[in-house]
Amino acid sequence: MSMKRADKRPENVKKKFPGSIVPLVNGKSLIKAARKHNGMIMATNIRCRLPVEGIVLASMACRAPVMYEIAKSELGYTEFTPQSFAEFIVEENERLGNTDVPFAVHGDHITVKKPEEVEAVRTLMAREMEAGFTSFAIDASHMENESNLEATSELAKPIIAAGLNLEVELGEIGAKSGNAEGFTQPEEAKWFISELDKRGIRPDLLAINNGSIHGTYFGASQEGIQLDLTRAIWEAIQPWSVDIAQHGITGTSLDKISSFIQYGIRKGNVGTLWQNISFGMAMTQSGNCITTESKEYVKRPYRGIPDELWLEIVKWAVETNNSGGNIKKANQPFAPMFNALPTVYKKRISEHSFEESVRLFEATHSIGIADTVWEIL
Repeated sequence: MSMKRADKRPENVKKKFPGSIVPLVNGKSLIKAARKHNGMIMATNIRCRLPVEGIVLASMACRAPVMYEIAKSELGYTEFTPQSFAEFIVEENERLGNTDVPFAVHGDHITVKKPEEVEAVRTLMAREMEAGFTSFAIDASHMENESNLEATSELAKPIIAAGLNLEVELGEIGAKSGNAEGFTQPEEAKWFISELDKRGIRPDLLAINNGSIHGTYFGASQEGIQLDLTRAIWEAIQPWSVDIAQHGITGTSLDKISSFIQYGIRKGNVGTLWQNISFGMAMTQSGNCITTESKEYVKRPYRGIPDELWLEIVKWAVETNNSGGNIKKANQPFAPMFNALPTVYKKRISEHSFEESVRLFEATHSIGIADTVWEIL
């Protein structure tokens, strides 16, 4: 990265990483480039270190920008703090020689479930800003719409002041309550964005409840993202040029992901897939775990971590009541063992992550978008 390009980095990044040569840029530029390029940015939720090498190498090979993200909840069950997360992502890009393909670090689902949590969340966001995060998702969707509006308006102020990427959320992802289907509706989305705009808050992205869930689809449950509804919501918020952030992509076919772009989706969150790759789970072609009738996972001996370590995780999950979807909570206690794995296991996880990343970059039409990001910056 040239000195001229280094100057394009946000102020908080320059302050945090003054000697770095990696292109950690404003997430806003990635979304603008995706819109201009008619593509979509892949956002990767990172719960352990193992898949990141492969993602970075694929990003460089495809010149496809990535948002590396961690949710507030994930900070509670992984080894990461905001500071160590941003530092790790920068260090990996630096170690692997990425000086030219822009990326962002995103605070995913910065959740506020009740008004009295606003101050604690404000503190967390300040820590993420200081750590070098360049994109933020305020998620007050657990509250009624009016309370969501008030909390989001208040918490978004420093992000707007810094000119960084802002994602907001209306309709809790995976929720079943509310209207007939529990889905976000176009009129409420229009109201929400217009009211934010009146308060001087113009988000870049809106996350919605359109039928996706986080994690694994167990048993008879299937991916059910409502694309016609998504398009109607996107059209309703076009007076403010806001695009859609799609959460819960793991388990969605590549063909369907390729169609997302036509429905206003510019950012797609992929999280559980990388955990599946790291753990060595058996998966469908869509990346969803293959599980038994009793919701037990199937481990592939030629994938991911060693079988012996996986059996330790299964035993831990049973003893701590963290089976099923809560297997994700193994990421924190087993982090030292993951990080100390022999090279052969790290290499096969990295190679698998590389291949899956390339498939997703192809599906999201994000190959080559790096050059458009630099044009925008």
